Amino acid sequence: MALRVSNGVSRFQNAGIQLLDSVYTSSTGIPEQERLQKSFNVLRKGGKNEFQYTILKEPAKNLVSYHDNIHSEGYQYQEKPLLFTWRITPAKKTIAGHECQQAYTAFGGRTWEAWFARDVPVSDGPYKFYGLPGLILQVRDTHDHWVFSLLCLDTNPSPFDVTVGTGAPFAASFSAPVITKAKFLKAKLNDDLTFMDRMLAAGNKVPESMQKDYYAELKRRNNPLERQ
Repeated sequence: MALRVSNGVSRFQNAGIQLLDSVYTSSTGIPEQERLQKSFNVLRKGGKNEFQYTILKEPAKNLVSYHDNIHSEGYQYQEKPLLFTWRITPAKKTIAGHECQQAYTAFGGRTWEAWFARDVPVSDGPYKFYGLPGLILQVRDTHDHWVFSLLCLDTNPSPFDVTVGTGAPFAASFSAPVITKAKFLKAKLNDDLTFMDRMLAAGNKVPESMQKDYYAELKRRNNPLERQ
């Protein structure tokens, strides 16, 4: 995953999709099919990532929006920024060369431990987490079911608008229809459960082994990050 921050706005998304978008938008002047193939070749090198959502945080608009595809169409739900209540402790450790301080919060039916770096003056973090006096470099629930850890940190002095869609394949459309969170989650679950049936009904030949793998993967996803 990649967290991009510019001018106080942030976007958290699949790093492979971000790379695909970048290659696609920079590959102008060549045939569309060649442009797509070039982008997908780069995407395949990025490794497997089952998370296709994008989270946009816009503090000035008092808004957090969650984007994903449902039945091949882009949708989003929006929330007022979550007011995380952090308890900061004196504990410290070093992550990726940065001295970090420990903090705890409750979110989504879980207790979370975070480590933030005061020397990186960005009050943001992975997923929907934010609100500490420094960038969150690691956050985990106390059962280690979900863990986000920094792999690398990069800076770019040129500001950019993270709220602008690229139009590239699989890129989030920030003008996508807005529906309620409850409706979004219900529709997303139904989309996942019926995907294979729709593929078969459309006449696609899907090997039985692939069907079993798909349903096994669905069964494995029984521990959502936000449990309530």
